[in-house]
Amino acid sequence: MILKAPVVSIITITWNNLEGLKKTFESVVSQTALEHIEFIIIDGGSKDGSAEFLKQNETKISYWQSEKDKGIYDAMNIGLTKCSGDYVWFLNAGDYAFSNDTLRQVLPFMEASADVIYGETMLVSPEGKHLGSRSHLTTRKLPHTLTWKGFNKGMSVGHQSILVKKSIAVPYDTEYKYVADIDWVINCLKLAGNVINSGQTIACFTVDGFSTTNRNASNKQRYEVLKKHFGFFPNLINHAAILARKIFHNNN
Repeated sequence: MILKAPVVSIITITWNNLEGLKKTFESVVSQTALEHIEFIIIDGGSKDGSAEFLKQNETKISYWQSEKDKGIYDAMNIGLTKCSGDYVWFLNAGDYAFSNDTLRQVLPFMEASADVIYGETMLVSPEGKHLGSRSHLTTRKLPHTLTWKGFNKGMSVGHQSILVKKSIAVPYDTEYKYVADIDWVINCLKLAGNVINSGQTIACFTVDGFSTTNRNASNKQRYEVLKKHFGFFPNLINHAAILARKIFHNNN
């Protein structure tokens, strides 16, 4: 595959998160492979100065908008319609690349015509301290080989650490307010032929609070998504395994 510019459309979704937006922005514009990047920012009509920040820096942004949308996954769909790169990489406000060389390090996999490229996620504190990898600190271990069937017990790769060829990047199902990401990755993987483990830490994800109400709603929606893909009885068994895994993890 002959690389053209832009190779990767980095899509950032933000809403009233100016500090997180700045962190993501600096990470993207500091990439050593910047010439291969199309930078798309979709702001949901923030009132915290985000639009002013984007206006001040619009020469470094391929496309941006600041207007009301119907939520994060609707905004992601808007981003997909605005991009023209061969690959899409979602780095939402507060997420950032693990290093300034991250994209350059995965370019060879794009030259090899990968449909999906994935890697590890570093979890960081709100203060920016590296806490450890997602595989080490959670029950979700990064698989050596990634297939859609490997999602039967939940999200096995961080959403910010997966790059997907634009041609198989289907729209997000906005009916799932909390877990459209796992549904999206499964749908993309069903269309993928060549999935490559980069063997690298790709992105950093800031760990912050998630209310019990949201967590319960998220778990319920995850159950429905996985039932759709795997069937009622297999999903019931898999969720029993998810619960057992969490109990074991919390006790160790």
